[in-house]
Amino acid sequence: MNPKKVLLSAYACSPIRGSEPGNGWSWATGLAAKGFEVWCFTNTEDEKEIMEASAQLNLPNLHFVFVRMPFLDKHFLDTGSKKIYLHYAMWQRNAARIAKKMHEEIHFDIAHHVTFGSLQQGNFLWKLKDVKIIFGPVGGGQKALPIFKEYFGEAWRTEHIRQLISSWSTSIGRNFRNSILKSDYILVSNPETFRMAMNGHQSLADKIKFVSDSAVPVSMENIPFNPHSHSKTIKLLWVGRMLPRKGLNLVIESLSRLPNDTDFEFIIVGGGEWFHKVEGWIKQYGIDRSRVRITGQIPYEEVINYYKTADVFIFCSLRDSFGSQLLEAMAYGLPIITLNISGQAIGVPDNCGIKVTPETKEQTLNGIRDAVLKMYHDLDFRESCSKNSFLHSQKNTWNHRIDHVVSNFY
Repeated sequence: MNPKKVLLSAYACSPIRGSEPGNGWSWATGLAAKGFEVWCFTNTEDEKEIMEASAQLNLPNLHFVFVRMPFLDKHFLDTGSKKIYLHYAMWQRNAARIAKKMHEEIHFDIAHHVTFGSLQQGNFLWKLKDVKIIFGPVGGGQKALPIFKEYFGEAWRTEHIRQLISSWSTSIGRNFRNSILKSDYILVSNPETFRMAMNGHQSLADKIKFVSDSAVPVSMENIPFNPHSHSKTIKLLWVGRMLPRKGLNLVIESLSRLPNDTDFEFIIVGGGEWFHKVEGWIKQYGIDRSRVRITGQIPYEEVINYYKTADVFIFCSLRDSFGSQLLEAMAYGLPIITLNISGQAIGVPDNCGIKVTPETKEQTLNGIRDAVLKMYHDLDFRESCSKNSFLHSQKNTWNHRIDHVVSNFY
């Protein structure tokens, strides 16, 4: 039997980046490694790196289709800017045109959208006929809670605009509606997105399924479990892009509430649009600057060193689909402190750490503080969470994720 032919829509795809670009790369290479004939539609941002990395994989059944838009690629292909959404919208239109022509010749069996992972933005695959369409895993339904308004600062207005656009897209957006109605399966990564997909489409319940949008990177799949040495100082690690919705300032304020005799080090890894605010937050909340280490943006391979040496991973994003850093941290056996919302609520098992359910601002701040103190004082609990995190990560590799999707939905 000839292998199934898969059109993979992975706008974000890169062998040298984490998060969504890393996810796109993992789907493309993972499906090809399982024997599917894969045509991966993506943008041109990391074309050179993609071609170099794919040449080393010896996967002749993996083909990359770079959808080119010379003017927009030059001026709007910037993942750190809001201009990227205009680029993505135009990219989808061009990708659809190319895909329809290729489908006439190749006759794809599966059309699968993986990145960008936003439900309300839809995808272009619904424009193809006589092909099984799989949409996701995607998020997008999550909303920032009003109790966290002050941590967004001036960006709260942007959050409000996002919600208006999201409401518009899901109520009258043609791309969203057709993507929902014409997909054979819609894979969602958190409860909020499940509700968004179901809203007004109760008859489609049987084809809306939960699947995480992240997995342990291939490079971290075979890490042996090494018990963490418990020094007097507890090392708390935060990794991510410093965006308003990531809640780094919430975490810093929570740490300022720790008793003075708590011996901790807070390591902040990453850069982003709010990097310049971090020193101000440390001063504002009165944390001893000697307890905080800030690396800035560093290469992905260097981040691993911090996963190896930390004691606890703290990730309290205020709005997120899930957070690929969580599984990366668990691969290194790190206990987790997070908020019990969005993808974290179902993607982090209870025995892997502490999930704080936000009800009020004060209760959340104190809940994060108390979680740190629990990890600090109860070493047996911390070690138990560490082992459980590692075991959970072993069940959530890309190999397992792709096998699950293929066996259930392809």
